[in-house]
Amino acid sequence: MAEISVIGVNHRTAPVAVREQLSLGPGLVAQLLKAMRAERVFDEALVLDTCNRTECYFVARLAMDPVAHVLGHVARLKGAPPLADTGVFYRHDDLEAIRHLFRVAASLDSQIVGEHQILGQVKDAYRAAAEARTAGFLLNKLLHRAFRVGKRVQTETDLGRGSAGVPQAAVELARHLFSSLAGKTVLLVGAGETAELAARAILRCGAARLIVANRTVERARQLARDLLHPPQAAACAPETDDQACLTEEGLEEAACPALQAQEFEEAAAEGKTTATPPSPPSPRQAATEAIGLGDIPKAIAQADLVISSVGAPEPVLTHAALADVLRRRDAAILMIDIAVPRSVDERLGRLANVYLYNIDDLDRLVARNIERRRQEIPRAEAIVEFEAAEFGRWLASLEVAPTIRLLQERLGDIQKSQIERYGKKFADRGELERFTQAFVGQVLHSPVTFLRDLSENGSTSDRLAAVDMVRRMFKLNENDR
Repeated sequence: MAEISVIGVNHRTAPVAVREQLSLGPGLVAQLLKAMRAERVFDEALVLDTCNRTECYFVARLAMDPVAHVLGHVARLKGAPPLADTGVFYRHDDLEAIRHLFRVAASLDSQIVGEHQILGQVKDAYRAAAEARTAGFLLNKLLHRAFRVGKRVQTETDLGRGSAGVPQAAVELARHLFSSLAGKTVLLVGAGETAELAARAILRCGAARLIVANRTVERARQLARDLLHPPQAAACAPETDDQACLTEEGLEEAACPALQAQEFEEAAAEGKTTATPPSPPSPRQAATEAIGLGDIPKAIAQADLVISSVGAPEPVLTHAALADVLRRRDAAILMIDIAVPRSVDERLGRLANVYLYNIDDLDRLVARNIERRRQEIPRAEAIVEFEAAEFGRWLASLEVAPTIRLLQERLGDIQKSQIERYGKKFADRGELERFTQAFVGQVLHSPVTFLRDLSENGSTSDRLAAVDMVRRMFKLNENDR
């Protein structure tokens, strides 16, 4: 029987309609873990549930079909018939399961390779299992090693460097050009999904004020409320790029005919941009407000940054409506148009204090970031392979029979060394050898009996924990080197 296994579906094996049937959310995950602990079919279990994957990592107590077992629980919890097509599930055991988890934690298995959010989701899954008391010796060891792998990939490679989505890239660009978005006023034009992604990245970077403009003011108000008070369901966030707020080296200089970074930074140096406060507010402290499109001229006079994602056949931010307002500004303003067709009149970019990017500029930035991530995949995979092999060797070492043999050898070595040290002090060396041999046998009897009994009758988790303790107590791992 395998020590550690994983079953699951993800964005590669199952369409969204199937993943929706299996999606649980934090509440149902807790109930599922509670049921697993009560029935004791699994020694240990952990459920990783995101919008792009549902996986169960487990140490099995009994030989059984884990897919059917877990699907039965999910169906009962969701009040729906079990998923009929089990062919979308994958299963990995032992080293393959270890490698799979490490690739997930390193964001090599994500829809957007290199996104950082998945590591936090893995930590949340472990926290839920720990609270449900379904994470025992092996999962504790495995998950902490997975955290280490994810952190190593983040710090030792450039896999997650630079945004791989247009909304996040827009904020990444703005953050780079302003040096910081802390304390800035941002006007967001549009209230759809793209605008929401950009808005969340803006708030994470410490913007002080966010103005949401939309044709339907109520939709703008709803987005503003969701940004500061996200609904509970938002806990299952998609595995998308979440790192719009980066250090300056996270962004290459991007040439753009409509906006030159050097000119903008010179304008900032001359005091034409608003000052940045020393301490950025958290997203919950940021002020948000909602306005209609007709109020944009008034709002744009106060904004440092404009991001427009509103869809329309003609520009919504027109030269006629905004040119005079923008000319009267003392401060420079950055405008990023991520809509197709373009929603910002390109003539506004010709004004002296207006710096305009469009989606083509961001696409080039995203393409460079994705190519850079692609080039980092071999380095990240090498870290995963090394750590998986190390963990696999440690797990393989926790076999009872080899451990008993090493324990016997270790005490035998101690016996021999003591005979060599004190043998001359005894008249009958043979008697001393027989005495010490009997003594060692008595010392070994209890731990050897204990380990053999666990091997035959104990749970996998208890056996592994006991063997690990014995090996560390007697420093048996040093014999393996």
